[in-house]
Amino acid sequence: MKKNIQAEILKSLNNTNIFLENIFKSNSFSKKRLKDGLFEWSNEDEQFFRINPEKKIYFKNLLFLDNHYDILIKNTKQFLNGNSANSVLLWGSRGTGKSSLVMSLYYSLKEKFSFSMIEIKFFQINSLPKILRILEKEKQKIIIFCDDFSFQLKDEKFILFKNILEGSLRKNPNIIFYVTSNFRHLVRDKLNNNNLKSEIKDVNENIVSLSDRFGIWIGFHNFSLDQYIKIIFHYSDFYKLKISKGTIKKKAIEWSIVRGSNSGREALNFVRYMMLEE
Repeated sequence: MKKNIQAEILKSLNNTNIFLENIFKSNSFSKKRLKDGLFEWSNEDEQFFRINPEKKIYFKNLLFLDNHYDILIKNTKQFLNGNSANSVLLWGSRGTGKSSLVMSLYYSLKEKFSFSMIEIKFFQINSLPKILRILEKEKQKIIIFCDDFSFQLKDEKFILFKNILEGSLRKNPNIIFYVTSNFRHLVRDKLNNNNLKSEIKDVNENIVSLSDRFGIWIGFHNFSLDQYIKIIFHYSDFYKLKISKGTIKKKAIEWSIVRGSNSGREALNFVRYMMLEE
């Protein structure tokens, strides 16, 4: 009987040791994963996972965004060097390079600086307070990348995100936000012309109160037809498309009319489509 009890105790102690070792390994690995690199947050696992993109984005492949890049990289270097810097709102037309510019920034600086870039998706906004509490323990620089965010004015997420950016009681110099949106103030609502002037003023102030949390706004606009064609030719050369430039230009214009856009994204979509025609 005593032998059975002793065996059960030893088995229980062994299981406890294994459990504690797993916790230690998990915690140490989690810390290691946040030293530098690209990460995403999992609501289900409540932890970060490393992202290893199959295709890297480099600034040399993003045309007509030099001024945007200069502003963003200067601000980022300020931040990574430990100086004061601003959170940035990149807003404007779809497919004009907002997200690609942020990602190219990472590849431009990752060799020279040690930092993390963490992507937070829109549906994870409610987890942001928990995420920030976890990140407060980290000493390295962290860029929180929120891609394609927009809100209804009366949405609870609007208030939560605004309060998080304000951070009145919690200012962490090691964390900065880079947010992209199709809307200048991140708000999709349109004003009702029947509203009283005082109500319109209140709504306007509430709308801009979120975008005011960003020290830098960078606007992205549709490319001209000439710029669009130059982007097409750039990608055609990059992918070594063996079709005459006259044919490419003609079909590219037709493509832009059908798709209703002269964006860089549509230029890339077009070239990839033409690769199938070879």
